[in-house]
Amino acid sequence: MKKTIFFILAAVVVVISYMPLFFGGYVYNEEQAMRRFHPAYTGDKLYEKIGDQHKLIVWHDGHVKIVTAVESKWGLLHRVKNAVVLEHRTEEGPFTRIWSASRNGDGMYDTLLAVETLEPNSKKILVTNEPWEDKLIDNLDQIKASSGIYIEMDVEQGYAVEYESLPYGQTGGFIFRSIDAEGNIISVHP
Repeated sequence: MKKTIFFILAAVVVVISYMPLFFGGYVYNEEQAMRRFHPAYTGDKLYEKIGDQHKLIVWHDGHVKIVTAVESKWGLLHRVKNAVVLEHRTEEGPFTRIWSASRNGDGMYDTLLAVETLEPNSKKILVTNEPWEDKLIDNLDQIKASSGIYIEMDVEQGYAVEYESLPYGQTGGFIFRSIDAEGNIISVHP
């Protein structure tokens, strides 16, 4: 009887140990997920935003800033779903933006949007995809009416991040606008 209980317990331990391997690369904690994605992960979190099923983390590895979307399943299993490097393209300007999208199989794209702003008056980042020729629209009501995508992200600690499922035809061509507390456009970044 004791041998049977021992073997049952041993089997349960083995199943629990290897269970994440059968769920598409999940691991038991967020730290392991981050290290699996980037072995040099140091845990230097600059900003963190917790969503329903995703945690968005801005962290620094000593060289670059990386924005990572960590997906949690049942609150027990974790994996990195998407990540982007947030770096200045030039030394000019106080605004850095990046986005990444991956198809999720439903005709939608899981899209990670990330902004770092050094503009002290910036309270929101507005992400749209309205068509534009030579002159950008500067009226927020007109922008909303002519855009397929209209996402407002709050700026916290100089960062604004969002993880959204967007329709196939609307993913891309994003225009990022920095908005102050009164709703005025501070800067535009197509």
